[in-house]
Amino acid sequence: MKLYYFRDPAGNFGDDLNPWMWPQLIPELSKRTNDADWLVGIGTLLNHRLPKTGQLHVMGSGVGYGDPMRQGTDVHFHAVRGHKSAAVLGLGADKVITDAAVLLRTMNVPPSQLARERVGVMFTGRSLHNYDWQPVCERLGYAFISCHWSVERVLDEIQRCDLLLTEAMHGAIVADTLRVPWVAITCSEEVLGFKWEDWLSTVDLPYEPTVVAPLYHLSRHLDVRGEFKQRGRQLFGRLGLIGYDGPLPPRSSPAKVKEASSQLMQAAARRGFLSKEHLIDGHIQRFQERIVALRATLERQG
Repeated sequence: MKLYYFRDPAGNFGDDLNPWMWPQLIPELSKRTNDADWLVGIGTLLNHRLPKTGQLHVMGSGVGYGDPMRQGTDVHFHAVRGHKSAAVLGLGADKVITDAAVLLRTMNVPPSQLARERVGVMFTGRSLHNYDWQPVCERLGYAFISCHWSVERVLDEIQRCDLLLTEAMHGAIVADTLRVPWVAITCSEEVLGFKWEDWLSTVDLPYEPTVVAPLYHLSRHLDVRGEFKQRGRQLFGRLGLIGYDGPLPPRSSPAKVKEASSQLMQAAARRGFLSKEHLIDGHIQRFQERIVALRATLERQG
């Protein structure tokens, strides 16, 4: 059995939890890499991009991106991420547990040895690509946490915070699992509320993100000529001289940075969310039962 997950060339914390976590939980994975079967774990993976051959073992993944996945006798749903995913797939409530990252609670995650931080901030990779948020966080006295860092480093950074402001869903899931209060933020329309609500449906919490002004620096994407061309097309489109109406996010300005900073401060003033301890314990128990059953199946198969 092989691991199926999204591989971001720049690294992405939520996706990178898969090769870090699953071989420790299911040692048989490392012994059966030539098998045609797949373990589909952490991520919004249940779509048309899934492997077309071999049996799929879904363990905590969810719906959200892409077209509907294939279904049939070659797909075994051990658990899905939330009730919204189950509804899309036509599955019963017995297939719903939560996001599989909750299993970090069963592993030896060492406590952080770093100095305590009152507030940490974690953005999605898209937001980090658009703008360098680290200086903004540092000016506010907040710890900047990159989703592109190694799993070990991000775990260390999250644990040292009294509160995590996070646009990255797995920042919230892991913070919640490790008992660090968190507040959702969003500064991009590309953040998929569906997947947040999917996970949150299993921990009885609402998705109430603080909106932070998006900061976008064209020089991170275009050279001078390209920027001039894009701005000209936008201007002529607004004047009705050409058919171009595509939105072009504005270049960041001191006023925009000030606005975003103020909104981050507002988020930091909110009371952080934490799910109930008994919910986490129940989810972990159900996952462990299904992992034991899967391992027994793999052993019978030799």
